[in-house]
Amino acid sequence: MYIFNNALKNLRRNMGRNILIGLVLFAVIATTVVGLVINSTTSAIIDDYRTRFGSRVNITLDTEAFLAETENLTAGVALPGVTPGQAIAFAKSEYLFDYTMTASTFGGSHEIIAVGAPQTTPMFGDLFEGDEFISPTFNVLGDAWTEFETGERYLLAGQMPQADREALISHELAEINGLSVGAEITMYRSAVTIYGESMYVRNYSSTFIIVGIYFDMTETAGTPFGFGSTPPLHNRRNDILTTLDTLLNAMEAGDEGVSITAVFYLRNPSYLPYFEAEIRGKGLSDMMIVSTDEAAFNAIVEPVEGLRSISITFIIVVLALGAIILVLLSNIAIRERKYEIGVLRAMGMKKGKVARGLLYEMGALTVICLAIGLVAGTIASQPVADTLLQQQVEIVGNTAHDGIQQRGTANDGMAFFEFTPTASALLSEISVRLGFDVMLQIAGISLLLAFAASAMGIANITKYEPIKILMERN
Repeated sequence: MYIFNNALKNLRRNMGRNILIGLVLFAVIATTVVGLVINSTTSAIIDDYRTRFGSRVNITLDTEAFLAETENLTAGVALPGVTPGQAIAFAKSEYLFDYTMTASTFGGSHEIIAVGAPQTTPMFGDLFEGDEFISPTFNVLGDAWTEFETGERYLLAGQMPQADREALISHELAEINGLSVGAEITMYRSAVTIYGESMYVRNYSSTFIIVGIYFDMTETAGTPFGFGSTPPLHNRRNDILTTLDTLLNAMEAGDEGVSITAVFYLRNPSYLPYFEAEIRGKGLSDMMIVSTDEAAFNAIVEPVEGLRSISITFIIVVLALGAIILVLLSNIAIRERKYEIGVLRAMGMKKGKVARGLLYEMGALTVICLAIGLVAGTIASQPVADTLLQQQVEIVGNTAHDGIQQRGTANDGMAFFEFTPTASALLSEISVRLGFDVMLQIAGISLLLAFAASAMGIANITKYEPIKILMERN
C-alpha cells in the first residue's frame, strides 16, 4: 500500500513531465477511441446489410442463351420464367431464412361500377362464345400492404382482412356503389381461349366479404400510352385488397390468372449453390440465372468499407507513433529520476518494488487519461465519421440502382421477382456509438501501451547498482 500511495504522490511531485506524458497518452487514447468506434459501427452496418441484401436471391433470364437457342422469336413465344406453383415450392426450401410473397389477379363486374369507369359498357356482340365476356376493371391483390406501412393508405372503417375471402375496398369505390362493411361483392375474370377462328370465354368468379374500407392517397397511375383518361384497371382506387391465401386458394381451384411476386432470402450466401440445385430439381428452367445481388450490396456498403479501412489504418498509425513517443518520453523521465531510484535502492528497496512503483505511477496516469479520452473521443467520433463518410460517398459515387423485375410466363400464370435495392437503401449516414466491448478494447490497449512504454525505461535503469548511481550523481 505504501508503494501505491507513494506513486500517487510522485504524480504531483513530477507534475511537469507527467503532464507532457499525459497529453501524449490522451491524444493516443482519444484518437484510438474515434478509430475503434467507427470501425466497430461500420462492421456492424456491413454485417447487417449483408444479411438483408447480400443473401437476396436473383432469378433472371439468361437473354443471350435464350436468343441463341430460339432462332425464330415471334410474338407468340413465351419467355421462360418461374410459375406461381414453382415460386410456392421454392419458398419451402430449408436454405431460406425468409421470403416475401404477394399475389394479384384482375376482375370485372356488371353489378359494381369501378372508379373512373365509362358510362357505357362496350358490346362485343357475337365476337365471343361461351360465357359473357366481362372487361377487367379491378385489381385484386393478396397481402399487398406496403402502402399501409408507408402511410399512403390507412384503414377508414372496419378491420384488416384475416380469413379467406375477406377484403378491403377503397372509400371512393364504396361511395359510388353504396357499399359498407359486411357487404359481399363478386368479381369475374374472363379467360379467353382461341379455337380456330373462334374465341371461347370461361368466367371464374370470386366472392369477397367487405370487412374494411381504406382511404387511398396514392397517385392514380397514368394511361398506358401517355394520353387520354386513366383506365379503371390502372386506377389505384379500384384495388381490392385481400389475403394471400385467398388468391392461392383460387389458383389451386383452377384460376390461371393469378400472378405471384416473390423475393427469397438465403440463410447464408454460401448456400446459393445448394438452393440453386434444389430449385433446378423443382423445375426451374436452365435459361434462368440464379445469383445473389453482390453488385447492389457492394454499391451500398462500399463507402462504409472505405470508412472501415481508413479507421483501421488510422488506428495502426496512431498506436505506432504513440508507442514510439511514449517510449522516448518514459525513458527520458526515468533517467531524470535516476538519483531518486538510486537512493531508494540504497535504502534497501528491491528492484521489483521500485519497478512496481513506477508502473503504478504510469497506470494511475493512464487511467486518468483514459477517462478523459473516452469522453473526448466519443464526442469527436460522430463528426469525424460524418466527414469521412461524405468523402467516401463522393469518391465512390452514390449511384442508385433502380428495382429490376423479371417476369416468366407459363400456362398457370406468372411470377414476378424484384431484386435490386432502390436508392433509399443506399447508405448516406451512420450513427456511431461506443459499446462496452469497444471500451474494454480501448482500456486494454491503453494499459498495454503504458506498460510497454514504462517497461523499457524501468529495465534500463534498474540494471545499475545503487552505489554506481550515487557515485555518478556525486
